[in-house]
Amino acid sequence: MIQYGFKNQYDMYKSTEHMECQEIDKGIVLPRIYMGNAPMWGLGGVCDNRNQFVELSKFHGGWAEHGGYYSWKEEEYIDDSVVYFGLFFKHWGHFLVDLIGRMWVFTQNNNEKKNWKVVYIGEEEPTGNYLEFFELLGIKEEQLIHVTKPTRFKKVIVPQFSCRPCIWYTNEFQSIFHYIAEKVEKEKYVYDKKELNKVYFTRLDFAKAQGTEVGEEYIAEWLKSNGYSLISPEKLSLRDQVYIWNHAKQIVCMDGTIPINVGFSKNKELQLIVMHKTALIHKNLDLYLLMSGCNITLLDVYYEPFKKYPKSIGEGPFLFSLNGDIQEYSHEKNMKIPFSAKEIKKIEMKNYIKYVARIINIKGRIYAILSKLYHSVRK
Repeated sequence: MIQYGFKNQYDMYKSTEHMECQEIDKGIVLPRIYMGNAPMWGLGGVCDNRNQFVELSKFHGGWAEHGGYYSWKEEEYIDDSVVYFGLFFKHWGHFLVDLIGRMWVFTQNNNEKKNWKVVYIGEEEPTGNYLEFFELLGIKEEQLIHVTKPTRFKKVIVPQFSCRPCIWYTNEFQSIFHYIAEKVEKEKYVYDKKELNKVYFTRLDFAKAQGTEVGEEYIAEWLKSNGYSLISPEKLSLRDQVYIWNHAKQIVCMDGTIPINVGFSKNKELQLIVMHKTALIHKNLDLYLLMSGCNITLLDVYYEPFKKYPKSIGEGPFLFSLNGDIQEYSHEKNMKIPFSAKEIKKIEMKNYIKYVARIINIKGRIYAILSKLYHSVRK
């Protein structure tokens, strides 16, 4: 069913609570570990000079939690004042939703922040657009400290986490995205490789999607035939993406990580069309749609013939369809569908066979049998 406009069905809201920082003299940062009864994302965080755990260094994400005390024997010392980032790992969606919420301190007017270093824990290190994110906040790569052993610092600054995923956000949280958008604007940065009147952020070139999603090429062909520029966001710099989100008139994308980037958009006139690839609920996105204030349209473009699939929003597999929503939307917007009714039936059958093969997850013989079945049906 097509939905025009954003309906805040989960009563998410903008909190007026003022975010604060806790400064810990001779604080120690504990790297992430897993042990019995640990939260989903493990133990770790900040302890004070009496080795008492600092509760503000915990992360409460609803379905995922991180942080907590554990004992240690040896520690290192670095004579620096640092800001505690928290857990870091490479997943852009989780990065924007669950990891960056303490970085609002770098958007405040404070001359001291230029010299602050940032400490993070976890097993991975930021590269690519993750580094660009920090750089746009004024944090150079050499200012990032990866804590892999219990390490005590001259001072540890622990900012309050400025949102509660799926529940509330604050001015401070929104300021992280707006600060970066304004920085890109001040740089007079321009992305001019494609027409930005109508943009479709495709997942066709995204390796993970190629293994879990079936049928997007026909959705892409429908949009391309109606004047949309196909852009693969994973091939863009963060500056490119921020520019597009603030200058495109209309953006179409699949639900998932991509539309969460609307947080970087200050364009209230943007028309954002999000296509649901499953009936499973993605509550994380709603907070960003609420925060954006742009014009929202939601389309269902999925077909789910089996009750247990997709298994989750992240895992899939997903089957796309040139369904009633697309046909109704095309009629309302005077868009053409570049396939006849007969071609659509063949496309749907072909995609169904591919989808079943993905579920079975056996390549070769079974897929060949299904393919022969499809060809026999065509005859």
